[in-house]
Amino acid sequence: MPIEIRYATESDSPELVHINTTSFSPGVFYQNAFANVELSALQALKYARTFARFVDPKYHLLVATDSETGRVIAFMRVVIPLHYQQDSHSFTKLSEDASKMAAEPDNYLPDGINQRVYSCYLDMLKSVREKYLEKNDMVLDFLATDPNYQGKGIGSQLLKWATQKADTMNARLFLEATEEGYPLYKKYGWNLVEEIVLDFEPLGGHSKGSYYVMIRDPIPPTN
Repeated sequence: MPIEIRYATESDSPELVHINTTSFSPGVFYQNAFANVELSALQALKYARTFARFVDPKYHLLVATDSETGRVIAFMRVVIPLHYQQDSHSFTKLSEDASKMAAEPDNYLPDGINQRVYSCYLDMLKSVREKYLEKNDMVLDFLATDPNYQGKGIGSQLLKWATQKADTMNARLFLEATEEGYPLYKKYGWNLVEEIVLDFEPLGGHSKGSYYVMIRDPIPPTN
């Protein structure tokens, strides 16, 4: 499918939040952490956290748009260490309201959230990054495609942007994959370094979730 890849802007935020919630809401973490949360309240949290990434210079927020309609159909966040960024990418200047949300995203944690599940998941992300990340590593922090456009190779095209950037910088790429995303990343050269199983039942939830810590080594250019 023909797409265009560009940096996201604040005006894309409704589509970014929509893609985030619809893509991951069927997952076991969402079903446990946000089972009793109103959709509007969850979206407020997603807006706040998205705006916080806009103002963090390490984060590069990319969207894929349908070349015919211009509609945003996929979203990717890549963390690039600041010492790689000789040519700073174009940062979005946020509106006053968005800037306020970005400053205190945890103020938007919704009522009804299972805080134990939420904290367990965030602690897992923090611990694996402390364990495996090195100062020169890039991070594929988020990648999702609108469910109506999945299976058309759009995620693969966004991945190509990230892997080419990493190869140019001779940097490793790190990610934490879900069970759904694991086969795609394995296909495109990420190596599994650890599988983590979180049991949500003792935390007031149900079932278990598997997460895959993966690293892709850079591929040197061919002469």
